[in-house]
Amino acid sequence: MLPSLSLLTGMVTGLATKFGVAYLHKQGHLPQSVYVNKALKALENDDLDEALRNFKLAAAKKRLTNQTEIAQEIIGQAMMLRISKLQDKIAEIEGILHPPIFSLQYLRNLLPRERLYLESLREERDGFAQAIAVLERMKAQLDE
Repeated sequence: MLPSLSLLTGMVTGLATKFGVAYLHKQGHLPQSVYVNKALKALENDDLDEALRNFKLAAAKKRLTNQTEIAQEIIGQAMMLRISKLQDKIAEIEGILHPPIFSLQYLRNLLPRERLYLESLREERDGFAQAIAVLERMKAQLDE
C-alpha cells in the first residue's frame, strides 16, 4: 500500500514550492510591491515591528519608488502619532505627580495612603518613556 508516484511527486513539489517561496520572501527577493503591501497590512493590524521589517525588505536592494516612499511616510506618521499619544499621557501623569502648590491634588499627594498610587504612576510614566525611546529608535531605522 505505497502511495502512487504522482501523489508523492505532487507532495514534494508542493513542499519545495512552499519552502522556496518562504525563503525568497525572507531574503527580500520578491517584488517591492509585495513587501509594501505586507507592511501596510501589518500597520492595519497594529504591528509596527512587522511593518518596519517588511518596509526594510522592500527598500533593501532596490531604489525607492513612489509607492515605497508613501508607505514610509504612512509608517512614520503612525509612529509619530503613537509617540505624541504617549507624550500626552506622560504630561497627564506629570500633572498629577507635580500639581501646583495651592491645589487640592497637592494636598492629596501628601497623604500617606496616596504613596502606592503615586509610585504606580511613576512606574507607568517610566514605562511610557521607554516606549517612546523604542519608537524613536524604530523611526530612526525607518529613516535610514
